[in-house]
Amino acid sequence: MALLEVEDLRTYFYTEAGIVQAVDGVSFEVERGETFGLVGESGAGKSVAVKSLLGLIRPPGHVVAGDIRFKGEDLTEYSEAELREQVRGTEISYIFQDPMSALNPVFTVGTQISEIIEHHRDVSHGEAWDQTVELLDDVGIPDPGERANQYPHEFSGGMQQRALIAMALSCEPSLIIADEPTTALDVTIQAQILELFDDIKTKYDTGMIYVTHDLGVVREVCDRVGVMYLGEMAETAPYEELYRNPKHPYTQALLRSTVTADRRTDALDPIEGSMPSAVDPPSGCRYRTRCPVAFDDCSRAEPPDYDIGPDHAAACLRYEEGGDGDPKLHETGRPDTGVGRTGGDR
Repeated sequence: MALLEVEDLRTYFYTEAGIVQAVDGVSFEVERGETFGLVGESGAGKSVAVKSLLGLIRPPGHVVAGDIRFKGEDLTEYSEAELREQVRGTEISYIFQDPMSALNPVFTVGTQISEIIEHHRDVSHGEAWDQTVELLDDVGIPDPGERANQYPHEFSGGMQQRALIAMALSCEPSLIIADEPTTALDVTIQAQILELFDDIKTKYDTGMIYVTHDLGVVREVCDRVGVMYLGEMAETAPYEELYRNPKHPYTQALLRSTVTADRRTDALDPIEGSMPSAVDPPSGCRYRTRCPVAFDDCSRAEPPDYDIGPDHAAACLRYEEGGDGDPKLHETGRPDTGVGRTGGDR
């Protein structure tokens, strides 16, 4: 049994402009000791998906359907109080994007971490403080005893992020959700944080969901990857398989627009157009309005997940039985398919 099993998750926001289908039928699993990467452009629904797991969606947003099973228990059946006392921070921890806004500026860093330990674990104040200092040491903060008595503004951006990671580890959770935790950091500090995540996974055997738009980061820390587009899962695969053999046209387009150490190019090939509105998404395949290999059926039928290989699935009609198969855009660029690009927003 997987540590986390998410099946057909749907989270909608009911606004005056209409129903925003932020997450619409997403499914994935996370094993113990595994890092699952959730990637895609801004607006793909990544953060909404992971916040839905912990009941962190607030009105006008609602989780309207889906199963969220953690250690075999359905979290959708938990009350707000049960999630707060039994799940958030204890079994599942959340690392937010901006450490400065996540840390309270009027309390010392050590106080904020030790209060979590005291609240969720049966320890004295002194024991909680000792554990706090030990955690700060574990995440690589120098002079942790002294630093624990300092305020967030006295920490650099990288040290603030390390403090948030220490906070996430404070109750020894089984799963950590990291929501773009290195976005605001320079590349040197980012590399240190990514190495720290890898050490944490090894030391604590903790499952992790890593949310990012950066495919380079995914390659550094993730075992498997789910690619999201406009609220849906386009492709899932082990990260090596995804980089070596991407199958969905959107995944291929993302890789073409990215430069990595082992993939050099004279010019980037950005994805044309912009992501449609989640209030009125395109019929059929949601990526078809930007897809260079879309054909007539793409507007008529929503593609299911087709099994491409071991633990590899792609939601593209070109893989249905009798279809013409892989367009191989990652090798040939934008081919002349004889089928014109679909026009308009629909």
